Amino acid sequence: MIAVRWAVLAAAVVLMLVAFGATVTGLQPSALRVAVTAIVGLLAPLFWPGRGATAARTALRVAGWSLAAACLAAIALRLAGAEGQPFPRIFPACAMLMLILLVTHALAAGVERHWRGTSANAELSREAAGRTAAIVLALLGSAPLWLGPAAELIARRQAWLIDAAIGVSPLTHLAVASGNDLLRNPWFYQHANLAALRFSYPGPSSIILFYGTVVLALAVIPLASRKLRRPAKNVHPILPDGVAE
Repeated sequence: MIAVRWAVLAAAVVLMLVAFGATVTGLQPSALRVAVTAIVGLLAPLFWPGRGATAARTALRVAGWSLAAACLAAIALRLAGAEGQPFPRIFPACAMLMLILLVTHALAAGVERHWRGTSANAELSREAAGRTAAIVLALLGSAPLWLGPAAELIARRQAWLIDAAIGVSPLTHLAVASGNDLLRNPWFYQHANLAALRFSYPGPSSIILFYGTVVLALAVIPLASRKLRRPAKNVHPILPDGVAE
């Protein structure tokens, strides 16, 4: 089942790359890495295979599907363009993609768990969860565009908001890992007002620390919540001698 979904995802990625023109145009290598990883990242939640029977199986499915999507992006980068890209360039971009997808698919699993409790149709819950995760990822990825005007207006007093609007975007994280100056690309320079302002990208170490913290929190919070929901064991009080219960 998961293998079939991966094959369909691969076909969808190929069609998107052809439509995008990544197979024929002369994109610079770093821009191609951003494009391929972004396309795979946005499509992967739409083919989310669903939760497992247990929490452990769900965690394995989140990790496995994220790894499968990252491997697909690596294969596409190796084959896309006039010449295949070298693995030392592919690995950082795909590793960042996997971190992003770990959080995205964990969100999909959480949404599916919530909706499964309110809907009798498990398949509908799974599809809706994947679409919700993809929409959230798309909104965050485009944050420099739709947050840009507000950040520019407030930047006179709070200059850090410009960096925050850029740093919150997973697309920025992919660009940093790919070695690409995202907002200096022609399209972004024309359409993103932040490109004309002074800004700085987040560092790779801070991005990795952020995703590592989020993944750890997503792993710990469900365990803690289950412990809190466990019913307390019946404890019989110790009564003095001669006193009947």
